[in-house]
Amino acid sequence: MLSKSRSTITVHELTWMAILIALEMVLSRFSIGSNALQVGFSFVAMGLIGYYFGPYKAAIAMAIADIMKMVILPSSGGFFWGFTVSAIVSGIIYGVMLYNKKVTVVRVLITTILMVVIVNTLMNTLWIHMISNVPYLVLLMPRLLKEAISLVYQTGILYLVLKWISNSRFNRIN
Repeated sequence: MLSKSRSTITVHELTWMAILIALEMVLSRFSIGSNALQVGFSFVAMGLIGYYFGPYKAAIAMAIADIMKMVILPSSGGFFWGFTVSAIVSGIIYGVMLYNKKVTVVRVLITTILMVVIVNTLMNTLWIHMISNVPYLVLLMPRLLKEAISLVYQTGILYLVLKWISNSRFNRIN
């Protein structure tokens, strides 16, 4: 059951996945900036999970991370299933775009665009609308500027981290 085939996970991989899930949980609680423009760093751990484990394992890991965050580090808003769906989609995007692929600025930029547009802007705005009953377009307008800015810094930071990882002895978990 714990063989090295693509569909199973080794104990070593499971250990690294747990470390990256813990890192994502911690990074998701830290941000800098004002309420209007907060800069977070959990995308780095999410990108690493996709880079190392691929779309299926990353989707599962991100769902586990989202649920564990709400159990261990609950937020004032409580649990909402939509954000778990966003986490799963995030794992799929990062996994499809980064797993076993050469790290390039263009690849990381496209990955970040997909994340910012699909997950952060469209999906998460929908979940906030469903929770708060604030009209979707009213929520969307201020988020567009924030997400445009995040596109720049997330691409730069994620590229630097992944490029360093891909050129180091940590480029694969095995």
